[in-house]
Amino acid sequence: MDFCTVFDVTFDRFYRTSSIDHHDGARRIWQICNSRGDIYKKHYTGLYCIGCESFLQPRELTEGKCPHHHTEPIEYAEENYFFRLSKYAGRIMEYVSSNPDFLKPESKRTELLNFLKTMEDISISRNRSNLPWGIAVPGDPGHTMYVWFDALANYILSAGFESEPERFAGFWPGIQLCGPDNLRFQGAIWQGILASLGLPFTRKLLVHGTILGPDAQKMSKSLGNVISPMHQFKKFGADYCRFYLLGILHPYQDCSYREADLIAACNTHLANGFGNLVYRLVHLGIKKEINILDSSKIEADFKTFVDQCKTKAEKSYEAFELHDAVRIINELVAYGNKYIHTQEPWKQNLLDAEITLNNLSYLLRAASKLFMPIIPNGATRALQSIQDKEKVILYPRITENV
Repeated sequence: MDFCTVFDVTFDRFYRTSSIDHHDGARRIWQICNSRGDIYKKHYTGLYCIGCESFLQPRELTEGKCPHHHTEPIEYAEENYFFRLSKYAGRIMEYVSSNPDFLKPESKRTELLNFLKTMEDISISRNRSNLPWGIAVPGDPGHTMYVWFDALANYILSAGFESEPERFAGFWPGIQLCGPDNLRFQGAIWQGILASLGLPFTRKLLVHGTILGPDAQKMSKSLGNVISPMHQFKKFGADYCRFYLLGILHPYQDCSYREADLIAACNTHLANGFGNLVYRLVHLGIKKEINILDSSKIEADFKTFVDQCKTKAEKSYEAFELHDAVRIINELVAYGNKYIHTQEPWKQNLLDAEITLNNLSYLLRAASKLFMPIIPNGATRALQSIQDKEKVILYPRITENV
């Protein structure tokens, strides 16, 4: 919760899978799948990865180890409940193949389809003696629901599945965000559960990359390369961190988090670019006593150019390509900086300066609104500064010895 507060992250509902409502909902989902004949019990011997909290097939191992956790799985033999995932493999494969917009990035499509081709029924319970915590299986308290079976259910339970039909209809089919190691759970297992429930498949699945340490290695306490988000907030503030993470690092690729890169990007685009241009616009508006909110002074061609950039950025947002959206906004601001240097409004007569400054005002108000999902604090202050014609330093340059 503290993380969400300091980084300006809002949510419709803070959902806890430890809540009574969630436990009741997960049991209800189990019962529905069971009523469809999709759950059965059998003795099973398999390789279990504690880190993944799932059974792995021998073919999924790399030199006998989990490819994600680099540990040897433990062999378990017990009686478990199974979900008939193989029953829905064909339908899921057809959906993935015929809906190119379902999965992002595109590179994950082949990985998911390969898993679906060899998909088997999956264990969805553990003996209570081996897993004493968790949700008890309905009608069989000696077994605990497999953690992924109950956790994945939060996608629909939090949106009001069965409890709030109208609200649920507005949310589902929904959009899911997951880590690179969770593709088979989100893209295959969860889709099978949805099919069993008689619900539409997920509309879009976004698989984000991994934020690596400065040394391009996965963050690990033992390697000493862990970067604390709260420490970064205290050092740089929310907007600088958000801009770097959302707009500079690519959302669908593994990227190294380096403070030097953050400083360079924020100084270039926020301090020297966006923030400086807002300050210069307001300063010149005050100095030359010009109304910088006069829409009648905006040139048609200039407005058309800005509107075209706005449309491109909005389309990138709608496609969940945040990196591209920020690139387009940065290019728009850079155009504004080039424009003010070319026009030199401080040398122009009053009539020409009115046109120049109102063109810039239109550009910066558009850029500020487009920046709102990325740097909400600064974007809001920029709009207010232009509206009130009051000078503010939005983004001070970051010094190397911060």
